Amino acid sequence: MEELSDLTSHCIRCGFCLEACPTFVVTGRETESPRGRIYLARSADEGVLDWDRQVKQHIDSCLGCLACETACPSGVEYGKILEITRQRLEVAQPHRSKGMLLDGMTKPATLRAQLLLSRMLPGRRIPSVLSRLLSGQKPEADKPRPQPQRRWPPLDDRRLPPVRGEVYLLEGCVMRVLFPDVHESTRRLLRRVGYEVKESSAGCCGALHAHNGYLDEARRRAVELMVAMPDDLPVIVNAAGCGATMKHYDFLIAENEPARRFSSRVMDASEFLHREGLVHHLEGAEPLSLKVAYHDACHLAHGQGVRDAPRSLLGAIPGIELTPLPESDMCCGSAGIYNLLQPSIARRLLERKWANIVSTGAQVVVSGNPGCHAWIEQASREHGGAVRVMHTLELLEQAMASEASSTRKQGVPIATDASHGQNGL
Repeated sequence: MEELSDLTSHCIRCGFCLEACPTFVVTGRETESPRGRIYLARSADEGVLDWDRQVKQHIDSCLGCLACETACPSGVEYGKILEITRQRLEVAQPHRSKGMLLDGMTKPATLRAQLLLSRMLPGRRIPSVLSRLLSGQKPEADKPRPQPQRRWPPLDDRRLPPVRGEVYLLEGCVMRVLFPDVHESTRRLLRRVGYEVKESSAGCCGALHAHNGYLDEARRRAVELMVAMPDDLPVIVNAAGCGATMKHYDFLIAENEPARRFSSRVMDASEFLHREGLVHHLEGAEPLSLKVAYHDACHLAHGQGVRDAPRSLLGAIPGIELTPLPESDMCCGSAGIYNLLQPSIARRLLERKWANIVSTGAQVVVSGNPGCHAWIEQASREHGGAVRVMHTLELLEQAMASEASSTRKQGVPIATDASHGQNGL
């Protein structure tokens, strides 16, 4: 793994990152910018500053959205700097509540049990006592709600192409529990372009641990995942944060050829489906009279550089008006568990994102990450549910499914059950 001193030395303090950084935009403080944080990390690494007293709060307030990497003309690998710095901070002063939260979230059985117990607690927000332990602030995030599964119509074998290959699909942890329909949509779309999913025992990819500085645990999970997906098959991911981490396993597991080979097999579902010709299949879908805005999940746009494929796929749906979203690639404030650890700034960014969404007049806003989905959907509920929030793949499969052409709700395709009633949509 690279040394922090080498990584930080590439920053020339030009300032291109400042206006790209959401925390700098909302606070205006140099210490809340990538340039400022790199200086703090370098100074602490050299022993000039104290990690805990002078650096921690500014590193903690970073979203890790990687917009600075897109803006940087010098190729500074800020994501690596952030993860190493957070590892140093965890060694200096462990955040036990955060560690327990991550362990619970990334084990599906534990997460399901926690969600079940949370229903017994009053109020819609996460418990104040938990928020105080995690952030010292009042909570802003609602208790997570698993998305009810739709009753999809069976795929018509007569209209499907021959099977021409197999892929792995990352089931993961949070997506598996909160948004099972996204996985089902992914499987159906893969079959529509001729691929079947090969089952595996793979679990959490380690992304949430890596982004929060628990690199040893992230590395352990990465190794387990690679062992569970041994064949030389494409690995399809529909959660942006997971995909960004899996494409950089060679950072977690330095100088490891199997990790490099594995990372080269990882593709976001939208880029794989685009490559395999889903646009052509969408041309035969029933037209949908629908205005759609696309929100760039940070780790898809900035972490993986995937911007055009989702837009191309959405734009291929007949009747869709894909309207530009102002600041589409600025973080919504979810950022993994950021809205639990830094609720005040996360709220400011959510309201900014929501104002931009409303300005488009869109009926649906789509994204490619579960954290964005849940956080923006909360904003929709809070503002009357006028805009429906969907994963990119859900809308694509709704356009392809036979029932999507015959069932409508306020111009938005829905399944035959009333699964979205709990969200007011």
